[in-house]
Amino acid sequence: PKINLSEDENNYYIHADLPGMRKDQVKMELSDEDRVLTISEQNETKKEENNKKYSKIECSYGKFSRSFSIPENADINNIQAKMDNGVLEVTLKKMEPQKNEHKHSI
Repeated sequence: PKINLSEDENNYYIHADLPGMRKDQVKMELSDEDRVLTISEQNETKKEENNKKYSKIECSYGKFSRSFSIPENADINNIQAKMDNGVLEVTLKKMEPQKNEHKHSI
């Protein structure tokens, strides 16, 4: 599938074009250890034949799997996903930068 990765001041975004797929067909897995998010097809989508004779087929039907490294400043405990009209949108909140306030006495 075609993927767009973007970010703004507060979030990282993954947009995946998944035409013809329902949200129950999409599987998301997060590996906490190596901070990798994998989006894949839950069950292979089957095309309906209905005894049709095709002169041209441009729609592909098959399994897919895409993996993304999650930035260190993304909160892996605050991931949101929604599916609308065949577009999956995953939002990862950015964590507040930690301030290193070390006071040194002289």
